[in-house]
Amino acid sequence: MDKLEKALEKSRKLRERASDASPKVAHGYDGLMPSFISAEPHLLKSKPLLVEEVQLERHRILAHRTRSPEADIFRILRTQVLQIMNKSNFRTLAITSPKYGDGKTTIALNLALSIALDLKQTVLLVDLDLRKPNMHEFLGLTPSVGLSDFLTHNTPIPDCLIRLSFDRLSILPAGNPLDNSSELLGSPKMAQLAHELKTRYPDRIVIYDMPPALVQDDSIAFLPHVDAVLLVIREGVTRTDEVRACLNRLSQSNIIGTILNKAKFD
Repeated sequence: MDKLEKALEKSRKLRERASDASPKVAHGYDGLMPSFISAEPHLLKSKPLLVEEVQLERHRILAHRTRSPEADIFRILRTQVLQIMNKSNFRTLAITSPKYGDGKTTIALNLALSIALDLKQTVLLVDLDLRKPNMHEFLGLTPSVGLSDFLTHNTPIPDCLIRLSFDRLSILPAGNPLDNSSELLGSPKMAQLAHELKTRYPDRIVIYDMPPALVQDDSIAFLPHVDAVLLVIREGVTRTDEVRACLNRLSQSNIIGTILNKAKFD
């Protein structure tokens, strides 16, 4: 038995002891704890999915490149974000914008990828736009299950996770679209999951690609479970009154920065 197998066997025995010692805790998590404890072995056994470079370029996912001005921008953003988050012991970050089309998903993917390239961090990127999920389209993926399936059908979270070919980066897709998304995002079950995602691994940053703040109330329902927020606005498109409205809706959150997307410099 090699080292990895021994480690997994040891982890399994510890899980069994913990389950025998505290069955009420597992029950209180509505099945969440048992399913998530097995997440790491599940991902180790799963085959990483390769995202084609042409797909990444089509959607401006460039943070993994070397000697690239675009990638350097996200390295700078990564450093700034991590410095702020580490100083305040933040582990979760939401990225939102006023409306659809502002580029929040592109920013979320690039930032997550750039942070994952940092050898000290792992990243879980969650598509929290349950009404109009599209992160999987940016990556050219067709997941069969996702977060919505966990919330509505108790699909185990490890079955929903996607391990990408980029080291230290995993994706939790949104799954099938839902109409009652804000009610589910504000539910105790989602609160338990948010806590589990945040506390499971000490080296993990969780990034939530949120719905637009001015389009629906999903962000308001979930933001109490998030440590920090980045607001993406689009140059030449986002109006001043929309920025003010966003800041008002996010007034109870820790906004650590605003990103001006598609800015033009002379």
